[in-house]
Amino acid sequence: MRKRICIDENWRFRLGDDAGAVEPGFDHSGWRVVGLPHDWSVEATPHPDNPAGPSGGFFPGGVGWYRKELPLPANLGDRHVIIEFDGVYMNSEVFCNGRFCGRRPYGYSSFAYDITPFVKAGETAVIAVRVDNSRQNNCRWYSGSGIYRHVWLTIASPIRVGHWGAFVTTPKVSGKTATVVCEVSVVNQSGADTSIEVCATMTGPDGAEVAAAAKHHVVEHTSAFPGGGEHQPAEVPSRWNRGSRGTVNLELAIANPRLWSPDTPDLYTVRVELKQGGSVVDCHDTRCGIRSIRFDANEGFFLNGKNLKFRGVNEHHDAGCLGAAVPDDVLRRRFRILKEMGCNAIRVAHNPASPTFLDLCDEMGFMVVEDAFDEWKDGKTPFGYHLYWDQWWERDLADMILRDRNHPSIVLWSVGNEIKEVREGRPEGLPIMAALRETCHRVDPTRPMTCGCCAIRKTNAGGYGPLMDVVGYNGGGGSCFLYEKDHATYPDRVIFATEVPHSLQTRGVYRTRTWYRDLRAGSDVCWYPLAADAKPVESPGLELMRVPHLAEKEVFTDFDNHYQSSYDNAMVRISASDSWRRTSTLPFMCGEFRWTGFDYLGECYGWPAKSWNFGIIDLCGFPKDTYYFYQSQWTTKPMVHILPHWTWPGLEGKIIPVVAYANCDAVELFLDGESLGVKEMGEAMRLQWNVVYRPGILKAVGIAGGKPVAECRHETAGEAAAIKLSADKETIRADGTGIAHVTVTIVDAQGRFVPRANPELTFAVAGAGALIGLENGDPIDTTNYKLNSRKAFNGMALAVVQAAKVPGPVSVTVTAEGLASATIRLVVATSGS
Repeated sequence: MRKRICIDENWRFRLGDDAGAVEPGFDHSGWRVVGLPHDWSVEATPHPDNPAGPSGGFFPGGVGWYRKELPLPANLGDRHVIIEFDGVYMNSEVFCNGRFCGRRPYGYSSFAYDITPFVKAGETAVIAVRVDNSRQNNCRWYSGSGIYRHVWLTIASPIRVGHWGAFVTTPKVSGKTATVVCEVSVVNQSGADTSIEVCATMTGPDGAEVAAAAKHHVVEHTSAFPGGGEHQPAEVPSRWNRGSRGTVNLELAIANPRLWSPDTPDLYTVRVELKQGGSVVDCHDTRCGIRSIRFDANEGFFLNGKNLKFRGVNEHHDAGCLGAAVPDDVLRRRFRILKEMGCNAIRVAHNPASPTFLDLCDEMGFMVVEDAFDEWKDGKTPFGYHLYWDQWWERDLADMILRDRNHPSIVLWSVGNEIKEVREGRPEGLPIMAALRETCHRVDPTRPMTCGCCAIRKTNAGGYGPLMDVVGYNGGGGSCFLYEKDHATYPDRVIFATEVPHSLQTRGVYRTRTWYRDLRAGSDVCWYPLAADAKPVESPGLELMRVPHLAEKEVFTDFDNHYQSSYDNAMVRISASDSWRRTSTLPFMCGEFRWTGFDYLGECYGWPAKSWNFGIIDLCGFPKDTYYFYQSQWTTKPMVHILPHWTWPGLEGKIIPVVAYANCDAVELFLDGESLGVKEMGEAMRLQWNVVYRPGILKAVGIAGGKPVAECRHETAGEAAAIKLSADKETIRADGTGIAHVTVTIVDAQGRFVPRANPELTFAVAGAGALIGLENGDPIDTTNYKLNSRKAFNGMALAVVQAAKVPGPVSVTVTAEGLASATIRLVVATSGS
């Protein structure tokens, strides 16, 4: 029977090249012991001389080796041994007992090797992996380096369900019934043609069986290693073409199906059993969802027959201080933060996601647009994917689809983002786009294909539109202002915003001057006077703040490029509120994916920045003010949020604009209990009061149906006096992977948040846990992430604590000079989350 286990533990790692590491008898006792996922780049200190440059956040690359010893069962028999990597960045070469298994250049692809010919039952197999990320720069954002995703070992019968070999589709879906088709690809490496019975049972979200089907089938023997040869790569082949002779189709009828959606992410499981002579020789489980999707050029997107807009964000794959090696619990917390904002969709930018990422999207209810590539043959970086395009594009695209096609969360396959050939409307890209579309439809005919297009005017002129099922509009080149015009010109085109808006904000920073960037118009930064009536020609709907400066002598320095205002007045072409107003009021728009949900490493503008401020959530996972704008538009639970904070020493008597986001009927603002007026929301996306500053308590009350239903308050703080700690969980799972996020807040003597305090913090973790990263959200703080000290940024910081495998208490103590220290105590337990 099939056995699949995660083999992330106890790998040996060395940074640097060593050809002898291939040999099974090589002595690696002096190498570090690491657990996977692992990213060696984030362990280093960013430096301006590192060749990754601003694209990679100034982190280093290099060459690294990993080795692991794998004891194999004595009763292995004729079963096959397969090792599967969820992702290795990049140019990986895998060896088993000194024998070459295969090479994979693309760092975002998953791949597997059948190592059966290289191992013996009852003996220890030595896996060696060489990872080469030395040619920098090769990516437009932080990539990380190493085996940064999970690794799995599968032991299965020679007659088995193939790798990614079960394809579950739902061709007919309604509230009363659904038809589920399971297409099974069977591998037969037994040495002879074999008659088998293929059985499928489907269980519902509650674990009860809801349907079953079976078929007898003769499956032909297939060679394990086509071509043979001592050094023939043992790569498990992708099944690019559907309907081969080893394929069996089973149809199941489901009564009263529970349909998957962002609000009800109900999941089913299809279990496929292969029986030979009445005995089960292989058992393979596939998780899936029952749902239907439809795109309409005039009415937008439909899920399960209901019109629905994408309320989406773009997400890169790093997690700040942890780099690309993101523990599952960290991803879950990030998705929970997005969910609480009302987000229902994620565009994976701009590469295949990890399997864990997509599993959580299924579980938590996010629709997904999955990108395959950021470039085609014309590269964007010196050592990027274009170097491997001709040999690898079809394999990498097909593998992404084969691996991920059973995820109900995925609604679109994307074949690129701001591709140079497409962006410039060049004819040589047309056959490439056509081939990409054909591959998408051949491997998965159930989903449409798209591409994120920048400078849509040239894309249209080049004739790319008809080669996409759905056309994605990135904001570049003014594309975000052409929705209506293109809808009229191309009435059959399905349109959605793939990367809009590109607004910027830094947590805790407030300025009343507008920062506006429009590269297409030829200007990098435009400062618009507050009293001016002029608006950028590309932004006819732009709302500028008409209020006095926060300070009479407001001086702008280089730091304006590092820290942007949270008033939604720092933007590239269009603000968050203007963008969503357009998307939400145009019925043909399927929705939008803003750039971005979380801040991310790399793709910055220059030293000392390691990241930029496009996220509405910072690198710590702390929401910025614009987060609450989206929450006011995307959720129905009553809420109100006001900005800025109310600690402004030296600005007494000055006018400060107070902005409220709410999903209520009206908002009333109070200062020290005195009403400053009630304002109706109506069609407004924000409300604003110009308040003469004085210290006190600023409070907003959201009103619905004439009654108060929500409240937000800010209180003027004194000098920083103490540290306050909180955690997202009290009990952590004791398996070596459980994570707790500890939030650090600087408070005054009365326990009030001090929004501008930036003390140097020192962290000590004792007991059954370890500190694996510190973050503060400051884009220009280049302190090494693995130290035990870091400054707070605008009053806050984050510590990431990983549990040990042994249950017990764990304490986190944080100290700072001149402040009262704080300790939080957590429990590591087998029953933890």
